[in-house]
Amino acid sequence: MTATFLLERVSDIAARDPRRAALRAGEGSLDYGDLLSTVRGVSDLLLAQGVGPEDVVATVLPRGGNPVVAVLAIWMAGAAYLPVDKNWPERRRELVLAESATFVLEPADAGATPGMPGESGLRVRRLGEARTRAHGASATERNLAYAICTSGSTGVPQPVGVEYGALDNYTKYLHDLVTQPGVHREGDQRVLLSADLSFDASLRPVLLLAAGAELVVAPDLTEGSWQDHIDCIAEHKVTVLSGVPSWYSGLLGAGYLPDSNVRLGFIGGEAVPNNLVRTLVANGCTVMVQYGPTETTVAATGGRLDNDEFVEAPIGAALPGVHVQLYGNADLDPAVDGEPAHLYVGGAGVARGYLNNPRLTAERFVPNPSGPPGSRLFRTGDLVKPSSNGAYSFLGRLDDQVKVNGRRIELTEISTVLNRHPAVAQSVAFVHRDAPNPILVACYVGNGDGDGSEASVRDHLVSELPAYEVPAILRRVESLPVTERGKVDVSALATLVKPAETDAPDAEDDDAGLSDVERRVITIVRTTLDSHCSIDDDFFTLGLSSLDSLNILAQIREELGVRVRLRDFFQARNTRNLCKLIRVVH
Repeated sequence: MTATFLLERVSDIAARDPRRAALRAGEGSLDYGDLLSTVRGVSDLLLAQGVGPEDVVATVLPRGGNPVVAVLAIWMAGAAYLPVDKNWPERRRELVLAESATFVLEPADAGATPGMPGESGLRVRRLGEARTRAHGASATERNLAYAICTSGSTGVPQPVGVEYGALDNYTKYLHDLVTQPGVHREGDQRVLLSADLSFDASLRPVLLLAAGAELVVAPDLTEGSWQDHIDCIAEHKVTVLSGVPSWYSGLLGAGYLPDSNVRLGFIGGEAVPNNLVRTLVANGCTVMVQYGPTETTVAATGGRLDNDEFVEAPIGAALPGVHVQLYGNADLDPAVDGEPAHLYVGGAGVARGYLNNPRLTAERFVPNPSGPPGSRLFRTGDLVKPSSNGAYSFLGRLDDQVKVNGRRIELTEISTVLNRHPAVAQSVAFVHRDAPNPILVACYVGNGDGDGSEASVRDHLVSELPAYEVPAILRRVESLPVTERGKVDVSALATLVKPAETDAPDAEDDDAGLSDVERRVITIVRTTLDSHCSIDDDFFTLGLSSLDSLNILAQIREELGVRVRLRDFFQARNTRNLCKLIRVVH
């Protein structure tokens, strides 16, 4: 068995306390003894197919306990896992599998190896050539442990390869952190897994198995509601939460307040708002901020937030084994005291690089000028400011990467995909910040060929990009304004392209002839978007985000008992068409 810190801890707990609760998803559950036995069964399946160190095993599994079992089994086999979201567009899934994976672990009913109780069995399928290796080879700290896809400027997802040594460093930090009495009061730990495993921060709850926690998999938010998450937290007496600020905001907006069971909340992935910290701390929750790009193994900095008295978004201090270095510019000139600085990360958490992309790896992972020979720094592209207590504050991005709803998005990827549409001549994507929440926007110029309508171009984006990367506002323009230096003038575009503002009295007058379903749905839409929109207003011109979409669909399911797929929602485009779809589905 490959000896990672997490697997060693799980094995120790299984031997000492086999009946201790380990994993729960829906109606299914496993204790530590059964979890270890199940993981070994799947690992044996992988080993029998020749899986071993440096193999990348993609997981294409529905939400539940099986993805967690799969990750542990892949690590036990010494290989690396690559989570592939089943909700991604088919072209994106196929591209990732073809470019990066050698095997795929997928659900199967007949002749499958048992996985999580109540879920389908698992089977392995070979995708590439088998590697030549010594029989029974075990992974070392320099072998790949996982690959997580990030948005890529070329329009192709870029899997970041992280090694076992980096994974172990972060796991040991988490273990030591949550076992401190001042962080998590004594007693059993029950940790909520709210995000999909294709999001690297979702590893944090999984790794807490090393501390003997019970991992509770929350229901799929795309097929349920915020209330489902609230009920799950209450029913299973969850003590540890982990999520991005927008996830916490969704919970609180749905009426959730942490009860006495919730003792610890990890938060990160985007700038932390003061009011969230205020609410969590006031309800007795210890708040731990975490910051770190995927390339630095989940988190590079972190710290406790005792109050909301901060001006810039705090990201904490460097974690154990991590080296934070600040420079004045991309040439690595010394930073000026008290001035914003470019953040570089070195040490134990630095990833290997981007799989099959040495050019991009060399661009983002640079030699460490003050470190030992061969050591590297990851250029985060973030601006920070140090504080007197050794911690840092996040000030913003330096390049085209942005964070929307906690997801890292490369704006160039959206433009690249847009430019692949046969009727698009030129395009640009940007974030509109003249709104309560950042709104993803894309503008394009048509070339006169084919169907260059906004509907056609949006369908193209939906077919190639995950939902969180599809712009809320898509606008065809005659030309893209430029600055004196010849670059696209984003500020001018932001002035021209704004979320639609609908006059409240006119919208209400239009309600007179609405059916009961239409009236209920438009109320949901207006409440979610905080807009007096009409039944025919285009969702996307109103500034709809992917999180807004999930909120609307969750409320429709809760109030009308109808489940609408996210892709169908995008194609409906307005409330009238959405109601037609609801009547068909119903």
